[in-house]
Order: sequence, then C-alpha cells, then structure tokens
Amino acid sequence: MAPKVNFEDLTWIRRWVKKGLSKDKKTLDLSNRRFNLQIAIEVAEGMAVPGIETLYMHGCWLKDPYMEELAVSDLFAPVKELWMYENSIGSEGIQYVAESEKFENLQYLSLYSNKIGPEGAVALAESPYLSRLETLDLSFNKVGDEGAAALAQSKHLNRLKVLHLDANGIGAIGMAALAECSGLRNLTTLNLTYNRMEPDGLELLAASPRLKQLEIFKSDAPQEDD
Repeated sequence: MAPKVNFEDLTWIRRWVKKGLSKDKKTLDLSNRRFNLQIAIEVAEGMAVPGIETLYMHGCWLKDPYMEELAVSDLFAPVKELWMYENSIGSEGIQYVAESEKFENLQYLSLYSNKIGPEGAVALAESPYLSRLETLDLSFNKVGDEGAAALAQSKHLNRLKVLHLDANGIGAIGMAALAECSGLRNLTTLNLTYNRMEPDGLELLAASPRLKQLEIFKSDAPQEDD
C-alpha cells in the first residue's frame, strides 16, 4: 500500500530530501518510494532541489498519469543523470518527458524495464529537449522495429554515445535501420542482444561498415572468424 501522507503538511517532502540527499548535495535517491497520483502531484509542486546532478527514481511504481504531473516539475531541471528503471512508464508517460524542457540538461537516462513501446521510442527520438543525451538505456521496453528505426534515424540525439536496445523485439526492419544508422553520428556503443533471430537482419548488422566502427557492438549476429 502507498504511504499515508498528510498533504497539508509538506514536511514529509523535506524528510524525503534529507534522507535521500548525498553529503555533497549532488545526488538525490528517491528509489523504491512507492508513488501514487497524489504523491506525484505533491512532489511535482513541492520538491525542488537546486544543484542535484543525479536522481534515482527506480522502483517507484511510476505510471503514465504520474509522469504527466512529474514531467513539469522543477525537480528535474538541474538533473544530468536520471535513473527511472523498473517502473511502469508507458508510451504516454514518456511522451510527457519528451515534450518537457525540464529534461534538457539530461546526459544519462536509464529506462530499463518499463513499457515504453514503439511510440515512446519515437517520442524520445524526436524530442528537441533530449539533445544532450550521451547514454540511453531502453532495454526490455518492446520498442520493436518502429522504435529502433526512429532512434537510428534521429536528428536530435547527435550527442548520444551509448544506446542499449537489448530485448526489445527488434527484427529485420529495425536491424536494417540500425545497420545504416543514418543518425546517432557520435555513437560508440550499441547493445542489440536478445532481439528477434531473423537471419536477414542479423546479416545486415554483421556486415554494416557503420557498426564495425563502433568501440562496442553487441548483437546475436554470428561473429566472423579471425
């Protein structure tokens, strides 16, 4: 059950900050706090921590309606590194993030094991506010071919260096887009393991000159003999 909160007394927000704030006041850990809609509203309106660079919000039971409230919060404005893995954020919830200027300082975003889906991946790829991202983890999010292609062709994620797309149901169409990778010019690391074993797509990945230039590339494609 979600914690009972007296919303007329916001000292509980200050207690959350006091307990989760690091000594150097650059990291705030809110992980494993079980949110509901009212808590999301109160956090969005009453919690701002100037100067934090890293924010942990994994395992918080976050859902799309909660993200509608949180996405406009000043809490995120200074954050460079955001961990939101193992929640229940879907395509609608991530759309709120993609459309919010509050996330324009993000360099690292972990959304491992949510429910982002193809539409959510497209929203991230098309967001002008996420252009500073250097690492994006979308593992276990069912982004599929549409989401993979949108990310591969993104004109906004020019600074992205690390992209995790393992276990996303990506098949030949998505692999073909990633093999060409017309966007993501600064990409150095790509993880595509545990996707669909479609020979045509795997062959394109294995033969891609673009992907051979990466420092780290992981897929289920057969490795060439030395």
